[in-house]
Amino acid sequence: MIHKILKNGIKLAVVPIEGLRAVTVEASVKIGAKYEEPQEHGLSHFLEHMAFKGTSKRPKQMDVFREMDVRGADFNAETGLENTSYSITTVRSNLDWAVDMVNDIIFNSIMPEDEVKKERGVICEEIKMYKDNPMMGLGSEMMKFVFGKSKLGCFNISGELDQIQKVGREDIINFQNKYFNTEAMTVVLAGNVQEADLKLVESIFSEVRTGKVVSKVPIEINGQMKSVESRQVEGGHLALAVPSFGWESDKRYTARLLDIILSGNSSSRLFSEIRSNRGWAYYVFPISEMFREAGMWGVQAGVSLANLDDAVKVIKEIIMTVGKTINEDELIRAKNYLNGRIELHLDQSEFWSGYVGSKWLLEDRLTTPMEELKIIEKSTLGEVRSLANDLFKAEEIREMTVLAK
Repeated sequence: MIHKILKNGIKLAVVPIEGLRAVTVEASVKIGAKYEEPQEHGLSHFLEHMAFKGTSKRPKQMDVFREMDVRGADFNAETGLENTSYSITTVRSNLDWAVDMVNDIIFNSIMPEDEVKKERGVICEEIKMYKDNPMMGLGSEMMKFVFGKSKLGCFNISGELDQIQKVGREDIINFQNKYFNTEAMTVVLAGNVQEADLKLVESIFSEVRTGKVVSKVPIEINGQMKSVESRQVEGGHLALAVPSFGWESDKRYTARLLDIILSGNSSSRLFSEIRSNRGWAYYVFPISEMFREAGMWGVQAGVSLANLDDAVKVIKEIIMTVGKTINEDELIRAKNYLNGRIELHLDQSEFWSGYVGSKWLLEDRLTTPMEELKIIEKSTLGEVRSLANDLFKAEEIREMTVLAK
């Protein structure tokens, strides 16, 4: 890995991966839902949606799309709590174009008023989709349920319908100008790249932006413990969560293993009991999240209405006793599972660009997945048991259920 900090503050890394034809160009900025003030909820996500709507150099959305499609390129933009990323994956011969395109959509988006109007409709339909499909949206709703009382931050990243319906072009531009700072930005090239490519990026990513950079935000945990909603659904959906620590904690590696043991794969305790043994659910998966200041452990399941209450009881029983019953074999299997999953991603340029960019942007450190795996490998059974006992207190368990009307 080769890296440097440009004159405008942008952190630049080049990650060559031997044997790949693909190259990913990914830029991440410290604009995210966690930093939004109440009147700004949903604007990070809205800004991301406007990325491919046209630039001063490529004035129409179709100009952008055709350039992507004629090269067979993959492109994506994604909003999180703490950052927004924009990426293009293509082949080496298109590298100059890809770097220019990513720079253009970030720095030179023109955000036409008619496109803002259309995208309002798109985002409103997205919000409705998540509401109509709890399997997709309940995890985000639990985040809002746990942390939504905080004075700063939008913990359902898309925002609410009533706010999005009022968003105009000026709101988005003012928001971007307020928070866009090149000293809080990373650009990563990964895959079929080399050290000489540093000069290419440096020549193109030369602009300076000096918006506000938010470091830590105040977090308030909701004291409410239970939420029950009735919607037009055929089956029941449930989510259980407990407030936890953020990624600055040394316990985050142990927490990842605990998450796998409980609900992280098809041999995990909750999946095995709720789906495999009892046949109550189609899906059981983790919804745990961590950001800098805090986090939550969580699990979500789609359960037949007749068995919903029993499923909640079983999940609570399992998590309340797991600290005493986890064994060495489960821990080894969780470590092996995590190691295998990460190794599968090491041949993907987009995995490396996202990993390196987010670590450097948010944690101000350059590391590799292999280095973190070595730390995780050192986690002991005693540490996992202790963490489970600390986390799972009956009085801390939050519960959300969605029932049929």
